[in-house]
Formats: sequence, structure tokens, C-alpha cells
Amino acid sequence: MPVYLSSSPCTHLLDELPTDIIYYEIFPYLDYASRVTANLLLHPGDRLRTPLRKGALKEFSMKFSGSIVKTLILKQNTTINPIARNRLTLKIWRTMPMFPELVQHCAKFRRVVTEKAADFINPNPDDATKVSSYTLKTLKGLCEHYLLLLETCYPYAGEVAIPWGDWTAVNY
Repeated sequence: MPVYLSSSPCTHLLDELPTDIIYYEIFPYLDYASRVTANLLLHPGDRLRTPLRKGALKEFSMKFSGSIVKTLILKQNTTINPIARNRLTLKIWRTMPMFPELVQHCAKFRRVVTEKAADFINPNPDDATKVSSYTLKTLKGLCEHYLLLLETCYPYAGEVAIPWGDWTAVNY
């Protein structure tokens, strides 16, 4: 009968080595993915657990939401067709309430968004001729709702510094 079909526990080379040797002599030479894989090969009681850094979830959610909003804004800036541009503008303001952490933990972003929303609520008459009345009415409603959310549901909760480089959620 093949070994992998037998009822006896599976043994491999890592079962033969002392865990101290594995931790101090092998793990330092492995990259993160290899370390995770090697850790999974160990007996569950011998596995190293690395907790997430404090604030890593908030940092990740800000990086994730920032990348989505940035993509939409860049797409809107490069769009030439006025109808597609108006649709992207509405999409941006429909997307913004999905990511409250951006305005709760970044004062500069909050200030810019507040100013833009105020501009869209009271548009310049020259700019109003470039868009349809439906877009103006919808955009005004979306921006008023968003400003109300900022005042009632999304208060400023303090600045969160986001490291922009090789970001990781765990400490080594």
C-alpha cells in the first residue's frame, strides 16, 4: 500500500529536525512565501504565528480605497467624450461613501473633497452649460448627501500615515 494512502501519520524531513534548527537556521534564508509554506509543513503546535501589525488593516483599507478612487479620477481626467466624463463624475461621487476611511483619516483629502462637493452643489453658470440638467441635478443630490454624511457619520478621526513602498501587514 502506498504511503500516502496509509492511515499512519505522514512524516517528512521537517519532522526529523528539531524546531530550533528550523527556526534559526532555515527560516532566515527563506522569503516570505517560502516561510509560510515551510511553516505549514510543521506540526500545528510548532508553527510560528505572526500577528498583524497594529493599524495594518486601516492602512490596507486606505491604500485599497485610495487606489480605486485614484483610478476613477485618472480615468475621468483622460476621458474626452463628455457623456462618458459625466458618467464617471457621477460614479466617483457614488463610490466615495463606500470608503469613509479616506475622509476620516486624511485631513488633506477631506478638505479637497469637501471643497469639490461644495463646488458641485453650486456650479459656475459657465460650467453648467457643458453638462445635462440630469447630471447637474443628480450630482447636486449626491454631493449634498455626501457632505451630510461627512458631518454626521464620518467625523475626522485622526491622521493615519500610510507607508508607500514595500508595504507589509506583518512585522518580521
